[in-house]
Amino acid sequence: MKYTIKQISEIIDGKVLGDENLCITGVSSIENAVEGDITFIKSERFVGKILDTGASAVVTHRPIEETDKTLIIVDNPFLAFIKLLQVISDQKQQRPRDVHPSAVISKESSIGDNFSAGANVVIDGNTQIGNNVTIYPNVYIGTDCKIGDDSTIYANATIREEVTIGKRAVIQSGASIGDDGFGFLQIEGKHVKIPQVGTIEIGDDVSIGSNVTIARAALDKTTIASGVKIDNHSHIAHNCTIGEDSMLIAYAKLAGGVKIGKNVMIAEDVGITDHVVIGDKSMVGAASNVYKSLEPGSIVWGSPAKPLTFEKRIQVLIKKLPDIYKKVKDL
Repeated sequence: MKYTIKQISEIIDGKVLGDENLCITGVSSIENAVEGDITFIKSERFVGKILDTGASAVVTHRPIEETDKTLIIVDNPFLAFIKLLQVISDQKQQRPRDVHPSAVISKESSIGDNFSAGANVVIDGNTQIGNNVTIYPNVYIGTDCKIGDDSTIYANATIREEVTIGKRAVIQSGASIGDDGFGFLQIEGKHVKIPQVGTIEIGDDVSIGSNVTIARAALDKTTIASGVKIDNHSHIAHNCTIGEDSMLIAYAKLAGGVKIGKNVMIAEDVGITDHVVIGDKSMVGAASNVYKSLEPGSIVWGSPAKPLTFEKRIQVLIKKLPDIYKKVKDL
């Protein structure tokens, strides 16, 4: 990268204090920045770090008289820096140009404007692709799918038949969307497969991480609402529903029929048993197992998941058990 401070200030809509012609060649955290880098501070309590940073320029929320470094003043430095990082990221990524000769696209499919597809992309019949969609190499999209405008699907992702994905979706490498739900009926000691004939509907502005699996419904649909973010290696079983703007961190596991409300935070490595309902604005701590439904606004942790304050008390007591055991034994 190579930007002048003036160019960066225009990108993030900031006010320059210092040399607007200063050349910036890198971005970094304030602790690891070197000459030529630009960094930022989140809030007032990080102001002191400006004096020790090796960065040539800093994005900040106010003038800092103690330093002679070039500053860019904005209302929200973190948000402004994210905006700059997005511009840099877009420039670094090598978007496929046009449609690679090895791509196989059904003539029955509908393709929007400014579409690009990498090598070995396969799109089956009756699928509708919106405008400004980018598909990286080795992606498979099945029949009767719909992909909304401005979406990006990275290499080796698989989207099975009859999946609907909204606008501005980002699907990372290796994701599998629309595979069969794990449905079997045991009859006389044998596992008989239950056909999975439902669909999947995914809203706008959804982010799906690498190697995420989202199973189609046995009947009806699996639903991922707009604004949902799902981290790498998570599993969403058949007939699950995830409400708007909820977030699932890595290795989250939802069994069949789970219903997650709006603005819910599911931390890493959480397991939720089948048909549990998680109320709006709830939070589930890392490595928890949820076996019962939660009221809206719940904050839980542990296995089984319990109210956070109660679980903390239990953890304190567990640490004291050896001493308690010794006292009881002595008695």
